[in-house]
Amino acid sequence: MLTAEQIISQFEEWAPMSYAEDWDNVGLLIGDAGAPVKKILVALDATEEVIGEAVAGGFDFIICHHPLVYNPIKRVTSADSTGRKIISLVKNGIGCFCAHTNLDKAVGGVSDCLAEKIGLNYVSPLIKEENECIGIGRVGFISEETTLSRLAENVKISLNLPSLRFSGSSDKKIKKVAICGGDGSSARYVDAAISQNCDAYITGDLRYHCVQEALESGIGLIDITHYGSEILVVDAIISRFKNQVEIFPSSIDGQVFKHIGNH
Repeated sequence: MLTAEQIISQFEEWAPMSYAEDWDNVGLLIGDAGAPVKKILVALDATEEVIGEAVAGGFDFIICHHPLVYNPIKRVTSADSTGRKIISLVKNGIGCFCAHTNLDKAVGGVSDCLAEKIGLNYVSPLIKEENECIGIGRVGFISEETTLSRLAENVKISLNLPSLRFSGSSDKKIKKVAICGGDGSSARYVDAAISQNCDAYITGDLRYHCVQEALESGIGLIDITHYGSEILVVDAIISRFKNQVEIFPSSIDGQVFKHIGNH
């Protein structure tokens, strides 16, 4: 039987914590590293619903992408959701491990999962680290040149999204594409896509002024939502451990946006 420490050690081989951004909070956030792990639940977020699912399903370990906590905690009480989640995890003996920006950058992590699903070829990092195989985001080429509107439709279908937003000329020719899982609205990422002469940039959480400025460069933009850009990594995590321990994806739909109208 694997222990939490052994699971973490294997994760370190894939997405070392040293890859994480300085502001991030990754690793074992709740629990005993020496505790045996029989059943793992995998989710993007350790929400109260997900933790409730873990309790009801007899899980003793949660692997999530987004950290349960970012900032120092002054108190743990049932008066707020973070406190309730921590209390529930400890009370039920459930460990919680997070792999965030380290998993964004890692080979086979968030960025590569998204690139593969969209169908990018000749892929390289959007923002390269010292190790040029890893980094935030990816840049690659689609198999056949298309238009921005057709690319948006293909991405919508590939990611099984009820809708998405795109900006730019619908008939703009697209061949070279940049992607970034999660919130990719930072000027650092958008500018990197522009400087590498990408025809389109696909990410989540694009903001009005970010889009307005980027459009002046001529790049096409596609917003697939934060959740839609990262949920693919759940299956990648499961495939890493499925032959060693019981491991399941959360059944909770973590998409925070609802859609109305015809899409």
